[in-house]
Amino acid sequence: MADAGVTGVAAKLGELAAAEATALLRVDAEIRSLRRKLAYLQALVRGADRARRGRANELLLLWLRETREVAFEVEDAVDEFHLRVEAFHLSAKGRRGWWHGAAFNLVQGLATQVVVRHGLSNQIVKINERIDELNQNKETYAIESFPSETWNSSSIETDPEWYEDGYVEDSRQSEFTTLKDQIIDKEKIVCHRAVTSILGECGIGKKTLARKLYNDPDIMRNFEVHAWVCLPPHIRFTDYVETMYKQVSSEVPEAPEKVGKASLATGDGETISKERKLRELMQNRRYLVVLDGLVEISDWNSLLDVLPDENNCSRILLTTRLSVKEINHMDPRIAPLELGCLETIHGQQLFCRRVFGAKKPPEIYKCKAYYDKVHNISTGLPLAIIVLAGVLRSKVIPAEWDEVLEQLETNGQPKPLGRIWSLAFDDLPHHLKSCFLYFASMSENIIVYPDRLVRLWIAEGFVVPKKGKTLEEVGFDYLKDLVSRGLVQVMDKDAGGRIKLVAIHNLLHAFLESEARDSGFLEIHHQANVLNPNAVRRLAVHNYVDSFVNIPNEFPKLRSLLCDFAEDQRSSTIYESPQPHTPWGSFAEMCLRACGSSDRAGLKTIHGLHFLQGSRFLRVIDLNGLKIQKLPNEIGSIIHLRYLGIRNSNLEELPSSISKLDNLQTLDVRRTNVRRVVDEFWEIEALRHVLAEKILLPDCRVSLNNLMTLDGAEPSHPWHDQICPLNYMLCLRSLSLSGISETHTKALSAALRKMEFLVNLNLYGEVLPSTMFTDSSMRRLQVLVLHGRLEDLDASQSDRYVMPNLTMLHLHRSELSQPFVDKLAVLPCIAEMELSYCSFSGATLVFSERGFQSLRKLKLINLCALEELVVEPGAVPMLSVLAMHDCSRLKVLTGLNDLEHLQELALYNMDVLVDTLKLADEKLCDQIKCLTTPTKVDRGVLAGSWLRKLGIPAMTSSVGAAPELPCGDLERTGSVGRKATDDIEVHYSSGGAWTRLAQV
Repeated sequence: MADAGVTGVAAKLGELAAAEATALLRVDAEIRSLRRKLAYLQALVRGADRARRGRANELLLLWLRETREVAFEVEDAVDEFHLRVEAFHLSAKGRRGWWHGAAFNLVQGLATQVVVRHGLSNQIVKINERIDELNQNKETYAIESFPSETWNSSSIETDPEWYEDGYVEDSRQSEFTTLKDQIIDKEKIVCHRAVTSILGECGIGKKTLARKLYNDPDIMRNFEVHAWVCLPPHIRFTDYVETMYKQVSSEVPEAPEKVGKASLATGDGETISKERKLRELMQNRRYLVVLDGLVEISDWNSLLDVLPDENNCSRILLTTRLSVKEINHMDPRIAPLELGCLETIHGQQLFCRRVFGAKKPPEIYKCKAYYDKVHNISTGLPLAIIVLAGVLRSKVIPAEWDEVLEQLETNGQPKPLGRIWSLAFDDLPHHLKSCFLYFASMSENIIVYPDRLVRLWIAEGFVVPKKGKTLEEVGFDYLKDLVSRGLVQVMDKDAGGRIKLVAIHNLLHAFLESEARDSGFLEIHHQANVLNPNAVRRLAVHNYVDSFVNIPNEFPKLRSLLCDFAEDQRSSTIYESPQPHTPWGSFAEMCLRACGSSDRAGLKTIHGLHFLQGSRFLRVIDLNGLKIQKLPNEIGSIIHLRYLGIRNSNLEELPSSISKLDNLQTLDVRRTNVRRVVDEFWEIEALRHVLAEKILLPDCRVSLNNLMTLDGAEPSHPWHDQICPLNYMLCLRSLSLSGISETHTKALSAALRKMEFLVNLNLYGEVLPSTMFTDSSMRRLQVLVLHGRLEDLDASQSDRYVMPNLTMLHLHRSELSQPFVDKLAVLPCIAEMELSYCSFSGATLVFSERGFQSLRKLKLINLCALEELVVEPGAVPMLSVLAMHDCSRLKVLTGLNDLEHLQELALYNMDVLVDTLKLADEKLCDQIKCLTTPTKVDRGVLAGSWLRKLGIPAMTSSVGAAPELPCGDLERTGSVGRKATDDIEVHYSSGGAWTRLAQV
């Protein structure tokens, strides 16, 4: 992996050569010479990187290691140069007083130039000498010359249909049918809480099959409660329970009176345990729980104790790589299903679908028996077939296929499967290698938000600018390329088909961890016990047991710190009142707990981040769950810093020195107590993304043309036409603003008229402007979420609504009328719509003929005045999900029987309507069978009634902004109704990964 290191350094030299300061310091000649030598060295390293996997000897490995060290020395020299130059500019920026004149700055500037130029020049000379020595050693010790690549690495044209590999339909249909019949059990042969197990080696397709079963409409209709819990290693049992509770509570709202009685029953003023609350929620309900991963016997017994067994045909579906003998204790009465490798014909179908999509494969590939070779090499393992197909997709002629397959066979015998992973990695274009390696910084079994991932790539300098595209758009192209190669799995897509969640398989993650360590790209620890802090350049710390870890005081070479810790339970929404931190992550805390002390004010476990003083080169700080109350003031001296993410912590304030971070691109302080940042922070022109809970937005007057995301902001003062900070943020793509009042609406409306790039808009306040529906500037808007009464709604009725790309619309307390709905019905792309809490003021809601042609999901919540819902012929033809909650006066549904695609009908706390449908519309009941009344379980509602939260499409991955919350905890907490760009509601995991918020 020295290749990626040299490539990154060459890119940095390019930046340095283009900098204005370089011309002033007259080091151009040395830099050009160094770039030329690195270019030649890079060409040699590319071949050597491949050779080291096979026939590498000690000399080759030593030469590669020394080459990597030279590249690191170049990076250190360049960063040191930038550090000193930017420190000078920063000090000059601070000398704006009357006694600091231009003459002083000029004299000191010239002196600084001489010193810095001399230092950089000496370093480059020494590095050039080391490169010459490397080349001489290559000849002296007869280290063989490495050929250039035997085939060309190239990007792949992506196509959404390749995400849908049809693996289950083509290859596992018989197993799918067997398991489906066993789970549904129409004959009610097995009435007890049965455990169905899917066994098999890693990469065999267990999770994909389980996910297909979990999302099957027939299975969904058969269970009232659904939960998917993934079991990663080294995690607290309470997190498993909390994950299930989050999902179950989202499907079955807890009755307030029941909660009150249960709380009083404890007698000690504390809320009852999560385990007991979960058990009470699941009682008298038929449930399906999927457990994905290894289960210790002790944890298994505890889980069974939480899940009630009431002989109502509830089911537990387990996926594991353990053997039949090892899992026999789960449920000896039900025989597990053990998956084997694919047969040749099924492997060929999967391979062809991944390589050619819907097109017919050319005959030449059949004639040369390529499919037999692929099956021999992959041994029929689905993951190996998909990854190998990703390599061959970019090869345009059969000769290149021959060369690739020759790399994976020896005398007709396949090499170990790990060779496929390394070949796929080596085949990546050089700009993608570092991006792919970055997945190693995240724990295994993690689902990642692509927005956050791309922001990290940009901060690291991996994304190369491309004319006509933003860096974020280029980064998403990189991600799509990795997806098309089968290296990254799409876990979820939004209504518009955009990638929303991604993950990588555990086998590939293990390969990346090994590659990252061997190449010096990244060190990974579960504690911060780093053996050699002086050499670490990127450090990832994963600890899901403790929320405090002692980190060494100095990392002089550190560029990136990415930490993921057990979260503070006080931030969880499952409690009705504040709870103490659990678990107790330090010895001091355990002592206090043992002594019976519950006062945490004096605890000294808050991390001080003292290592920042000795880590001058940091570009990325991303800390999740680490106990931090405030950042040290020294952070302002880390002037390379581009990404600062501190989430799920006790952080209360940001130091004023943060305004000195002129290179800062991303500030992410979601799920913290940060409410204010110094006004000078809003003068950082490099800012691209600011994400918070409720951060005050001052009257800034500096144009932030790079700012693309502003999430969780709140006005600090009344706005006027001329005084509105949004007038200086006109390039925003995503805006989430709360605390809006009448003093802001006029200025907000004027600012929105100028924002032609908005894609996501979320507004929350007493009164909101309605002009965005008629402004042509909103033509790019895709997601619109409004919480509040719309101002001057009647005045816009005569205008045409201009939102041609709007796909998701959520309106809360908007007090709409029927004419407004008729205007919305004409918009061509609305796929998801939610009307809640008096958003519609009429008694009859009519979806008129030919209206809402793209609408697939509709949710109506607490529309108090609604009495009748009418769907006219030709309206909402694509509707598949209709959910209604607490529309207590609604008594008539008209036109639903004509909807061909309607699959889900969920009714909450609407007993009168349920009884009416049973008597008057038997056809609808028989067709949908999705009626649920959580407060009255034994009302004779159709067996198998169930509910799923509207707004989450079925998972459509092929196999399956870093980790934050368990999979059931993807809903925002804190700011009611606000939703960040990458914070979406997911109330069940989609298979194969333990989801923690990658709040990207």
